Amino acid sequence: MTEPDYFSLVKNIRQNDKKSLEALFRLLYTPLRNYANVIINSKEDAEDIVQEVFLKLWNSRGDLDENKSIKTYLYVCTKHSCLNWLKHTKVRSDYARVMAVVYESSSDELSPHESLVVNDIESDLSIALDELPTQCRKIFELSRFEGLKYHEIASRLNISIKTVETQMSRALVKIRFQLKKHSTTPHTLLWLAIIFSRKL
Repeated sequence: MTEPDYFSLVKNIRQNDKKSLEALFRLLYTPLRNYANVIINSKEDAEDIVQEVFLKLWNSRGDLDENKSIKTYLYVCTKHSCLNWLKHTKVRSDYARVMAVVYESSSDELSPHESLVVNDIESDLSIALDELPTQCRKIFELSRFEGLKYHEIASRLNISIKTVETQMSRALVKIRFQLKKHSTTPHTLLWLAIIFSRKL
């Protein structure tokens, strides 16, 4: 759909046209839901967040600016709603904390393209983790996603600290290789710095 068509939808929504809202919903719900899921890592909650964003859009339809991109507006609203979700729910996973840092540090005008880049990063990270041997992946996740020190991992898995160090080195090499194509984007650099730091 071309940008002028989006402008027409916004104009109609401002005039209380529910069919135009439904058309906009059909066009953007899925990419917005996927975008939200990248940030909060919860498909069910991502769906609720995006539905709430569209409800707020309808309730504030009189304030919509026909001369501004509705797509950008909805992505920004979704981003802020996701950050609020991360702050106000009892999420303690390091994935959630990483994504909060990445998105809070980024521009409010996060483009759809940038959101797709982050989605690609998450996908490639998942692929890299899936390809790791079981113990190697477990050690990496305990270190980076649960924040355990090497000696804590060694104690939990009943292995030596040297084994933990060796397996972590192998995991980092594999993941860096998988994500190297993203290393030129600023949001990725921040995320990679967090993932590969000694302390998350």
